[in-house]
Amino acid sequence: MTVEEARLKISVHAGKTENFSNGYRYALKYGFHNVEDMRHKFDEIFICLKILKEASYFGQFDKELFGELSEILWGSIIYINSQPPNYRMIGVHAEVLSETLLYLLENAKEPFVAFDNYKENYDDIATM
Repeated sequence: MTVEEARLKISVHAGKTENFSNGYRYALKYGFHNVEDMRHKFDEIFICLKILKEASYFGQFDKELFGELSEILWGSIIYINSQPPNYRMIGVHAEVLSETLLYLLENAKEPFVAFDNYKENYDDIATM
């Protein structure tokens, strides 16, 4: 995946493109097909973030990108507050995304630690 494709994919997940119905935020609002679909969309966001990080994309603050990531986080918070099925898993996703955003803004050496370990750290929730 190229940097441009990764950037576009995040826009899809934030609901900012014409293909928004394939994104994470759309699925939060209208429902996931299953838990694996939810995890796949979430993991795809982080695959894109890692590609952007490897390409030094975060050397400059991209207001639009962080706005889109905030939209994804905000959608997760709204979902959690309504407490539908799988709200605890979405809560884990929100926690991992917010921690990673903070580390990216701080230009931390390893900003993806929370993501790389979330399935093991939250295995009790992830298997629900």
